[in-house]
Amino acid sequence: MKELEECLVTGQLKDTLKLYPEVDVTRLAVQLPMFRSSYDYCSVDQATAALRSCRPEVKQLFSEVEKLLRLLSVLPVSSCEAERSFSSLRRLKTYLRSTMTQQRLNSVAVLHVHQRKLMSVSLDDILKDFISLNSQRMQTFGTMQ
Repeated sequence: MKELEECLVTGQLKDTLKLYPEVDVTRLAVQLPMFRSSYDYCSVDQATAALRSCRPEVKQLFSEVEKLLRLLSVLPVSSCEAERSFSSLRRLKTYLRSTMTQQRLNSVAVLHVHQRKLMSVSLDDILKDFISLNSQRMQTFGTMQ
């Protein structure tokens, strides 16, 4: 991760890039100096902000730089996140819930991992959305004001 970040910030390509076949190293060698000369950044966050501020036509010029930024944003810094996900999965996938579908399990796992954000969501808003999706629900539950 550190080598990929150094590659983006300094512009010097590393051998580590060969481990990621989705990144075309020869195209990146051309695009990265152009991107560095066009935008001033010192970190991955600043480079991401610079790329987001570009028009779509300009973004297409830096497709490999965008791939590198996406790769940096999804790589876990440590194995803690993956271990935490498996620990929460063990708690979620109990005997009683063993019949749930994969999609539902994924949704429940995401809700479990992001509990803080979930607690900040208003229940009234969720109820209004749920009731408004079906006319029979409106008759059963009434309308939320």
